[in-house]
Amino acid sequence: MARLRSALVLLAVALTASAPARAEDAKDPKGKAAEPETVVVTGTRTPERAQRATVKTDVVTREEAERRGATNVAEALATQPGLVVNPGSYGFLGGASALQIQGFDRDRVLILEDGERIVGDVGGAIDLSAIPLGDVDRVEVVTGPASALYGSAALGGVVNVITSPPRYDGPSGRARVEGRSLAGLLAQGNAGYKRGRYWVGADVDFFRQDGVEKSSDLPDLRIPEVHRRLLGLRGGVRLTEQMDVRLRARAFHITSDGVQSQVAPGLGRYVIDLPEKTDRYTLHLVHVTKFRGGSQLRLTLGRQWFDNTTAEDRRDSPIDVVHERRHRMQSVEAVATVADGPRTWVVGSRFEAEHFEQTVSRTESTAAGPVTTQSPEVLPLGYGIGAGYAQLSWKLGAFTVMPGARLEGHTRYGVNVAPRLAAQARPTEWLMVRASAGRGFRAPSAKELGFLFDHSVFGYRVAGSGDLAPEKSWGANADVTVTPSRAITARVGGFANWVQDLIDLDLANGRTVGPGVFEYRYTNFGRARTAGATVDTTLKPAPWVQADVGYAYTWTRDDTQDRPLPGRPPHAVTIAVRVEPVKKAELVARTRIVTNAFLDEDLRAPGYQSLDARMGYAVLPRSQLYGGVLNTLNIKQDPGRVGDTRPPLGRIFYVGFRAEFPWEDPE
Repeated sequence: MARLRSALVLLAVALTASAPARAEDAKDPKGKAAEPETVVVTGTRTPERAQRATVKTDVVTREEAERRGATNVAEALATQPGLVVNPGSYGFLGGASALQIQGFDRDRVLILEDGERIVGDVGGAIDLSAIPLGDVDRVEVVTGPASALYGSAALGGVVNVITSPPRYDGPSGRARVEGRSLAGLLAQGNAGYKRGRYWVGADVDFFRQDGVEKSSDLPDLRIPEVHRRLLGLRGGVRLTEQMDVRLRARAFHITSDGVQSQVAPGLGRYVIDLPEKTDRYTLHLVHVTKFRGGSQLRLTLGRQWFDNTTAEDRRDSPIDVVHERRHRMQSVEAVATVADGPRTWVVGSRFEAEHFEQTVSRTESTAAGPVTTQSPEVLPLGYGIGAGYAQLSWKLGAFTVMPGARLEGHTRYGVNVAPRLAAQARPTEWLMVRASAGRGFRAPSAKELGFLFDHSVFGYRVAGSGDLAPEKSWGANADVTVTPSRAITARVGGFANWVQDLIDLDLANGRTVGPGVFEYRYTNFGRARTAGATVDTTLKPAPWVQADVGYAYTWTRDDTQDRPLPGRPPHAVTIAVRVEPVKKAELVARTRIVTNAFLDEDLRAPGYQSLDARMGYAVLPRSQLYGGVLNTLNIKQDPGRVGDTRPPLGRIFYVGFRAEFPWEDPE
């Protein structure tokens, strides 16, 4: 066993990945069967029950997301305690739905799919609304620095969107059809077959939603019409009792059609179409070798393609602009998990190669006719990383200690070291105390390194900088969970983060690059702090009723400008109630109250309250007819108000039907 353990550790120094997870049954202190507990992997890369995980990991299952009326990951996390999802904060209103965790946002929160980093951001933010729930098993959220395991961008936390193979032997499937106001239509489905050593699965998703007008007397749309499609294929085979291979391929296609108008002096009003098309393809191959005693070696190969095209097409005019973005990433990763009694070792490494480029084409009218020119908007960039990490989980009775560290080298900015120490104490069955502290870092993005946004006609342009250093942070988290009975669970937590070398545009030091034209560059000049606390309680006084109440306080400070970080609401309250008033029926209501947020010395983002309600009735076994309303109070953004992050769509009604096969749960 000692030789096997040594061999695994040496082999894993060259490779790394994440581990699978499934639900398992638990028992209460008296030995009686309890409800199944969800197994999580994101916080430690080893399977742990969420209720006892050494690193706090929140979970939103697909079933819970559907109860919230969610069709995508952004909607699934929108009312999660401690998180802030503001669809209107990035790009156009109703644009990218990015996530804030502990005061960090955009590319300071790492987004994963089955442990693989997602490429293709919008203004630095991965659009969570573009990830449908059709093939999702659960979403895991880890708060606080996680660079010790995941490297760059995990300053604020990690979101891991996890899929899974079919749960039952034989044929199985799931379908969901839903109609929404705004002429919305959702169709999701998947089918699978599992027999013996083999399983296969196919997933489809279609979503359509009308655009939202800016005003009744103009053709402008403040939110474009959206179409989203997904096709996925998955399969796996158990080669031997110890070896398992899985393959996943997915294709995403998203289009949006916006419209705006513009008055040209002396020429009248022009109508401008704003089409956008995004294609993302992912290929993921996993090979797992299991050994006796719970040890395993997991190898992963990944490849992603991201293509995005946006245009400004003036009707009845040759003056057009087209932006094209191409992003590619390939990776190899593996992790060795070595179980040695009370100790569990995780050792591994990851290698990535990434390429990004962006071009702009402009068609202009000249005396000789329309002339089209093309130029780089982001200079072609290619870079790679190599990383190795190690972690030890050591159980000492009721106490668990977990030290770990990651060493990552980047071809452009050198080497970073990210340590982390986590600990958990469970002196009794009803009390758990957890704490962790670690280092976070974020490599400069391709946009920050090479962006060239030329708006000279308006007197400025924006340029990237190849001299940027990575952002770095220290963070600490702690929480106490009390479970006096199966009917009550309460948790109190706190966090603090210190960040240096923040990357942003240096607007105070623009330089003249032409007559009346200033150039602004990205630079490292900021220092910031965030801190806060969370309190959440789950009450289940009877099998037919459950209530969840959460409160989050977030304090931020930009130490460079001596003011709060903009767009971070300090207070948020979440309340959810689920009731089963009669057999086969359920009623779910959720409300979120967010206070106003600092934007500038004389400007604040307005606070708001959202209220969602959903009612379902089981018309067939494992099937449900349902209906509901999102944003019942119809609180929405004011298109003319700067920094307004209230819900962009207003009130939405929906009705639908979902079903699963086989109709009865297999024994």
